Amino acid sequence: MRELTNNEMAAVAGAGLFSDIGKGIGFLIGSVIDQGASAGGLTTSSVDAVSQLGGGIGKILELNISGAINDIGAGVVGLVKYGIDSINSLKSSTGA
Repeated sequence: MRELTNNEMAAVAGAGLFSDIGKGIGFLIGSVIDQGASAGGLTTSSVDAVSQLGGGIGKILELNISGAINDIGAGVVGLVKYGIDSINSLKSSTGA
């Protein structure tokens, strides 16, 4: 009997399942945030950042630590950029 490769073990273990679920939940949360912002008169896009954050959290459950760190870091950076863009949009809409 031979040993399984890393890719074969990942396929057997259902790799990506938790990451995909996290991305899906992140997409839904990002969509709700964007709809709330548009109700307030802002045009924003937080879906990508929140999806990436959710995928990173899912990767923690898959024990893919390096992938989780990358995705969570990118998601946090995206959320900070989203916040800065929202503040700038508010300032420009109020004329401040």
